[in-house]
Amino acid sequence: MIPWLSSLLQALTERRFQGLLLGVGAAAMVILFGAAALGFGTLAAYVYLRASHGVVEAALVICGAYALLAISIVVIAMVRRRARISVQSAASAPPAPASDNLHSLFQGIAEAAAPQDRETLLAALQLARSLTPFQLFAIALIGGFVAGRKLGK
Repeated sequence: MIPWLSSLLQALTERRFQGLLLGVGAAAMVILFGAAALGFGTLAAYVYLRASHGVVEAALVICGAYALLAISIVVIAMVRRRARISVQSAASAPPAPASDNLHSLFQGIAEAAAPQDRETLLAALQLARSLTPFQLFAIALIGGFVAGRKLGK
């Protein structure tokens, strides 16, 4: 049984290595053809602009286009890095206990309201705890529709 298991593991590693080589080869070909296309596109743009605007202006336009592309790539990379850092810091920070905040909010509302309003608030809280999120979403949609119809008139 051990030789069979080792031959199976060897086949899996060879297949992964073969897949890795195919992936690296395909990526290299894509990069090569992309670079060739970029080079020929740059040459075609330069020849076209040189014929219509002159040598210096054509070179400046091509240079400006590549500079704008490089600046765009740097800005996108910085934005993505900042977003990744903020997501990581938010994930590592301990979450604020939402139930405590919500409880203190409702407690403040209940203390400021009349006694019948407190009972209504407690009944609404018990109803909200018994409903599923989908049911709460449906109630919110229906309430929004009704409120929109009332405000529209």
